[in-house]
Amino acid sequence: MMIRAGTGWQYALADLSLILFVPAPAPVPVAAALDSEPVAVWSAEQGAPPLAGWLAQVGNDPRMEVRIVVRYTEGRRAAAVGQAMDLAQAGGARAQQARILVEPGARDGAIVSLYYASERPAGNATSLAR
Repeated sequence: MMIRAGTGWQYALADLSLILFVPAPAPVPVAAALDSEPVAVWSAEQGAPPLAGWLAQVGNDPRMEVRIVVRYTEGRRAAAVGQAMDLAQAGGARAQQARILVEPGARDGAIVSLYYASERPAGNATSLAR
């Protein structure tokens, strides 16, 4: 009687099938929020309304979250971080819970957007700036 060990191509294919068809984990809340489309956008340009007033007028829905994005050119990163923190303070309680993103760009500038987050962290939403 001959006993064959499991060394055939069928075993390798079965192992690969298990690897390929394992479900992917759900996206983390930060990635889900960054993928959503903004509902309203405020820009830090001349003539723009005060941020706190704009948020009070436009952002009444508690399901909406605030995102502050500040872009900077070479050598202005520290100033951009300071501008993001200033915007979070100037926007009141809503903006103090904002997701803050400071990134290099072609020109300096800041925008604040409101968006529906597809997922929220358990418990209270915490600020990424802290």
